[in-house]
Order: sequence, then structure tokens, then C-alpha cells
Amino acid sequence: MMDGTVRSHAQGMAADNVLAATGRTPDDWYVVIDAADGRTIGHTAIAAWLVEQGVDPWWAQGVTIGYEQSRGLRIPGQRSDGTFAVSASRQVPGEREAVLDLVVPVFERAFGFAPTAGRRGGKRPSARWTFPDRETVLVTTEDGPRDDTVRIAVQRERLTGPERMPDAKAELGALLASL
Repeated sequence: MMDGTVRSHAQGMAADNVLAATGRTPDDWYVVIDAADGRTIGHTAIAAWLVEQGVDPWWAQGVTIGYEQSRGLRIPGQRSDGTFAVSASRQVPGEREAVLDLVVPVFERAFGFAPTAGRRGGKRPSARWTFPDRETVLVTTEDGPRDDTVRIAVQRERLTGPERMPDAKAELGALLASL
């Protein structure tokens, strides 16, 4: 979906960063992956193969997603299982769990029910809502880039098609803006 709802992987991962981390540019990797039958072996096999080549697992995922998008095997926002996801984030002053405690009631009111799962403590306290259609919303809080700030990250996952992405992204943005 190239309407700006979700950025392509190439827009979010600079080629010079990929080169510095992996020793090759994305385009160089894509040629090598093509030679390894990347168009047919699937996401998991490509990422595993890249790790075998010495690429850090995080970068292997990024290169794999970029490859799949560049070859038309998936579109931005599409997961390897064929579903779609959107995300939004916001930074606020506070502490991780205290911010989560403020966020959860806002999302409860919007969704009409309490979280179906959650995690306290650790670096990323979270709350998850699972809807009858199996879509999920995951809210995490983590330390922000400045002292005494928290990054609230929200993902709406398991969207059944790209047509759901603009409305889902707008809803997440509106909920974060209301905090």
C-alpha cells in the first residue's frame, strides 16, 4: 500500500546502514538472494540463509522483508503470513508502567472491553486486545530517548487485507493523540 499509510521497507532502512551492518547493500543482497532461489524458498528460509551467511538475525529479517517487497512478494504492511499490520507511536513524560496504566483505560473505552492479555514489569510492559475476528491491538511502553520519557508503541495486527490499513492506522493515531 503505497498511499503513505505504511512505509516501504526501503523507506525505513537506509542502504548505507545495511551496508555498514551486513557488508553489502540491499541491492547486492537481493541479487545474491535471487541466486539462492529466494523467490520460491519463502521468508523463513531466506532469513535463516542470511544468518548462515553471517548476518545478524535482526538485519536478516530486515533484508528479507526488503527483498520480498522489492520482488513483489509482499507489499508494505504485509506480514509473512499474508495478514497486514499498522503501527503508531508517541512519546510522553513518565515511567513505563504508570504510562501503561493511563493508556489501558483509554483503549478499553474505545474497544469496549478490557485487555485479553498483558505483561507487567520488564523493559516493555504491554496490554493486548484480541477481537472476535482475530485482529489484535498490542500496546507496549518502553523507555524513551530522553530521561523520564516513555515511548508508547501500538500495533494493530492480523488485518485481513490492505484496505483495512488506512482506517486502522487513523484509529491508532487518534487514540494516541487523545492521551
